[in-house]
Amino acid sequence: MSPQIESLKAIFSELFAKLMTFCLEEEYLQYLGESLEVFYNLQEGEEYEFDPTEEFLFLSWFLLDDEDPAGNCLIDEFMHRHNDELSLQEMQICKALKETHLTLLQVKDVVPQKSLKLKDLFLGEEFEVNEAVGEVTSEVGESEPVSLKGHLLYTRVLRLGEARFLVGAGVFLDPSVTEPLTTFITDQFKQDCEDGHHMSFKEFLKGNGELINWWIRSYENGDLTEGGVVDTPDSPENKPGPKDPSGPVSAA
Repeated sequence: MSPQIESLKAIFSELFAKLMTFCLEEEYLQYLGESLEVFYNLQEGEEYEFDPTEEFLFLSWFLLDDEDPAGNCLIDEFMHRHNDELSLQEMQICKALKETHLTLLQVKDVVPQKSLKLKDLFLGEEFEVNEAVGEVTSEVGESEPVSLKGHLLYTRVLRLGEARFLVGAGVFLDPSVTEPLTTFITDQFKQDCEDGHHMSFKEFLKGNGELINWWIRSYENGDLTEGGVVDTPDSPENKPGPKDPSGPVSAA
């Protein structure tokens, strides 16, 4: 990793820590609880034990994707409040973060303790991220350490110039879920378009990235119907339009 990229990553890591702290401020706890119910598709009476030290994936979604009717999210409030304190580079990173979205990436290659070569399964882009990972235990389908090549990664990616970084955390998934999971998300995108919500796949993922998490949780709980549909009262096929107001890969 070049000194320039190392410096950029250090600035991003420090800023990301501040953003996570901002998400957990007391004035946002009520909204955080409501958003947690959406992100994990919790049913009435269902409890979920929230652990902020392990919830980077959710907290990033709460910060960057969970918009109010005016299209603003929590990072907009952060930038407004800290405008005079943020450097130009930090402000640029905040704006770049807001453009990120949750997606599914396929691991094409691994340079241990250095980088990952990834392919976005929905947008078709291939790129490298500077992340020091080795072997991990995947969340779905494996119980022992496995080679990452071929596995899926559910996360978001920050692009700064030509450099790319994973944002906060991600979940590795066994390759066996590739077809049913990507088919489910693609079908949801087609349904939204047929319902009159004209958008690009990238825009769809920005507004509906939590659907991937719904599928993963239903898979783990054995709640999928035949054909891989999430079998819950709040099934994604009945999901409304734009919202009204597990283990980390790396902690930025």
